[in-house]
Amino acid sequence: MTASATPAVGPQSEARTSDAKRARLAAIDRLVTIDLPRRGVIDTIAPLARARFGPATAGMAAELLIDRTKPGEVVLIATGWLDRPHISTAVAESDGPPGAAVLARALHVGLGLIPFILVESELVDAMTQVMHAAGLRCLSPDEAVRAQTSTSALHAAAIIALPKDWDAAAASASDLLARFDIGAFVAIEKGGANSAGRIHTSRGADTTTTTAKADAVLTACTDADIPTVGIGDGGNEIGMGSIGDTLAAVLRFGEDCGCGCGGGVVPANSTDVLVAAAVSNWGAYAVVTALAVLLDRGDLLHTPDAETAVLEACRSAGLIDGASGFTTASADGLDANLHRRMITLLRAVAGDGVDATIWATPQPPQTLTDESEQHR
Repeated sequence: MTASATPAVGPQSEARTSDAKRARLAAIDRLVTIDLPRRGVIDTIAPLARARFGPATAGMAAELLIDRTKPGEVVLIATGWLDRPHISTAVAESDGPPGAAVLARALHVGLGLIPFILVESELVDAMTQVMHAAGLRCLSPDEAVRAQTSTSALHAAAIIALPKDWDAAAASASDLLARFDIGAFVAIEKGGANSAGRIHTSRGADTTTTTAKADAVLTACTDADIPTVGIGDGGNEIGMGSIGDTLAAVLRFGEDCGCGCGGGVVPANSTDVLVAAAVSNWGAYAVVTALAVLLDRGDLLHTPDAETAVLEACRSAGLIDGASGFTTASADGLDANLHRRMITLLRAVAGDGVDATIWATPQPPQTLTDESEQHR
């Protein structure tokens, strides 16, 4: 396969639920849950997620989105974290927006969905830059829907400022569900509210007042039987409530955040599927890779160059690496080169650069031609 060719993602004859594909889907999960950042959290979260959802959580999320959505529907993707709100709400991190942009593109190209990205008002401009780097043109919600039926190619998305006030966020959710045909909800690295209605960082800091209330959208979608997916890496993100009872007991700050609210950092609300990863962006990329495997669509796969583009867009927009605090093309303390390598490995799991026919072709028996070869 040449570098410019569209990679094959498995034999077209494979059933979507074949054993071979199931093995690759499980490998995707194992890969993105390696604790390369050495944060010491994913080894606690991932086994609980697998115990609840099985060995291929990204594959389960991909299947849910394939089975429960239709072309032309809107997918709501909540992301963004105002990372140092005690200093300034203008500061946000680079884990989340790249994953949202890359997943948005794959869902648009692979399933015909129209992505609406839900972020804080402070993040609209930065998220727009990241989406453009991923290849999607940001328009108003109504324009993005119209673009879907354009006779000339236009791959559009919308960025929506989700309110931080609970009532306003609930009203926004009701408006979205009333005005648009919503097919699915996905949250990536998005803070979720605990049983006391408070949203925390993974270290227990209360960020409720500065965080957009994506839980209000999750609740509206759940009530409307719209499929929901949560993607996170620290235990405090939307989706982690799916394993909340077991996670809270073993996670630092899981039962007592220390802020005085009487709850821990684990969110109360559940999603239909939880995808845990060492870096939340990787969780989104895992779902993208699973979509490519299940649909036999190599063109959906993320690329190392595209990863550089979205991380550079984060840097250009002023998003910080949440671990280092620098505005570098990195995420969670890992530089762009490491993220590129992760993408290369995810592509390999999907079949890019792998010629499996070598092992499937019977080899002729070796014939020794002379006495010297018999003793080699």
